[in-house]
Amino acid sequence: MQNNSTFLKSIAIGLMLSLLAACQTVTDYPATTAATRETKTVETAADWATRYEIRSELSDVRFLVFRAGALARLGHNHVVQAKNIRGEIRQSPDIHQSYFSIEIPVADLQVDSDSARQDEGEAFSSRPDAASIAGTARNMLGESVLDAPRYPTIEIHSTKLTGPAWGLDVGTRIKLHGVERELVVPTAVEQTGDTLVVTAFFSIAQTDFGITPMSLFGGALQVDNVIKVRMRIVAIKAPSPDAEPRRD
Repeated sequence: MQNNSTFLKSIAIGLMLSLLAACQTVTDYPATTAATRETKTVETAADWATRYEIRSELSDVRFLVFRAGALARLGHNHVVQAKNIRGEIRQSPDIHQSYFSIEIPVADLQVDSDSARQDEGEAFSSRPDAASIAGTARNMLGESVLDAPRYPTIEIHSTKLTGPAWGLDVGTRIKLHGVERELVVPTAVEQTGDTLVVTAFFSIAQTDFGITPMSLFGGALQVDNVIKVRMRIVAIKAPSPDAEPRRD
């Protein structure tokens, strides 16, 4: 029974990350899909737009995967966090012409840190052991799931922004494992001085992409169909290219 539970926990993380290759939405945390042919890209943000550099040490992107079924108590919920996030935000005077670009190194994804599990509360209070966490990470990065050596980054770009500046609906293109998909994500935007903070919380469903959630014992132990995604991106205004270098 323990071996089966450990196996399911590893698959849960792999399934969750594979889903991002074809992101779609569910009712609980709506994020409406956007047809590629109807989306007007703003990737060519004006050269005079203000550039902000994403600060990885201040940002947090995490994916939450849940156990389900009558024997769910035998498994664990998991948190996977992105590390060493790279990218930029180009802020235009017309906010709807702004643009962002994010890269997440797949090899640096972190599974089940103590602090992340504590953040997420009671649902993540049962701590997997070190061997289970290591096995989950190894399977997640392997050829059958993310294939990190062949597809080393997750790429996220905006395509279209609508709504007020403080609560934009952001058309988003995600590229993972060589596949691109688009969706619209509701966001909250806060600016304080030279700092931009963008937050989002939404869900994706495995079955929306023809993926059947993994299960054991006739469905008594399974991976929940719904995966929750939290994002908090912090970006700091970049120095002007015309600024004189400091002389200390």
